[in-house]
Order: sequence, then C-alpha cells, then structure tokens
Amino acid sequence: MEIIKKIDKLKIEFSENCITRKNGTILLEPNTIPNCRHMLFKPITQNIANEFLIDEYKNNFPDEYLRFLFYTNGANLFNVKLNIQGFSIAHPLFVVFGLPLTPPLGRAQDTEEPFDLRIEDLARHKDIPDTWIKCGTYTKDYNFDIQNDIFIDTTSNHVFSCHKNKKKIIDNWNSLDDCLCDIFDSFSDCKFEY
Repeated sequence: MEIIKKIDKLKIEFSENCITRKNGTILLEPNTIPNCRHMLFKPITQNIANEFLIDEYKNNFPDEYLRFLFYTNGANLFNVKLNIQGFSIAHPLFVVFGLPLTPPLGRAQDTEEPFDLRIEDLARHKDIPDTWIKCGTYTKDYNFDIQNDIFIDTTSNHVFSCHKNKKKIIDNWNSLDDCLCDIFDSFSDCKFEY
C-alpha cells in the first residue's frame, strides 16, 4: 500500500525526534499541544483481528483495512494546535481508526490508544448503508467546523466520505489506499498552528 510508504517516510523524517511508549505507540515530533505531530499505534495481530473484527462483523471485513491495521493499528496524523477564544486545543486533521488493546480505565497515563473503530462505526447517520464500515475522519480544506467521515463499502471496496452525521457523499475513491493517500497528500502544506 502506498500509504504505508508515505508513513514510513514520516518515520524516517522524524527518526531523531520521536518517542515510543511502553505499549508500542509511536509519537513523531513530540510536543505539548498537541502532544505530537503524528501518532502511530502498535499493529494488531491476526488473532486479534479474527477475534474482534473478522468474526464480529456481519459483513466481510475489508482486506485493505486489515493490511493497514497490521502495519499500524490506526493513526492520528497531522495533529495541529487550534487557538480558539484564548484557549489552545489539539486537533488531528486526519484519523484512521483502530482497535484499542487496553481498556480506558486500565490505561497508564502515557498509554495512548487509537479511536475505537467499533464505537466510531456505530456513530453514523441512520441512512448510511449497513454494508459500509466507518474507518476514519478528516478535516477537508482546513475547515475545522466540519469533520468528514470515511466509509468503506464492504461489497465493492470503494471508499466514500460524508460530512459527519450526514448522508450526502462528498468524495469517493476506488480503494482505501487511494483515499488515504489523497487525504494524506492534501495536508502537505499543513501548518502546526491555526
């Protein structure tokens, strides 16, 4: 997958400026707000995928998405600092959901986990087809007021995006890799602070 090559380049670019947590989470360009520029999670295993994803979903779990999760169990990419009415908050411009491996109440303080794809998939517009799986979210054109959800159609493997909690399709791609690369590349001019 081309997106894996792009993320590998990030790892090389920030190889002298990264932290790896005890649970395997990698923080590229650590900071305060946000706590890093890019966050990658320890890959899942085939056994974990079988137990919590493949065997649990009524539709076929997309192979391309599994390949991504075997590389990194989700990602928070292009984290920025938003200054809003005198406050600073962290905001990821691009998130690919994963599968948290540690329950929230059982996590140590510095044990970041990915957004849970199972929970996020449930948070969708009621008219989104049941054959679609929600796998991520992104900010388009730096419009911080609107988040866009990314869905994979498990019957065709085409990928679509819709404004959060809306049904209307705003973008579509032939594959998950095309989608992730397109969104990734759209942030090539991304600043650190807005």
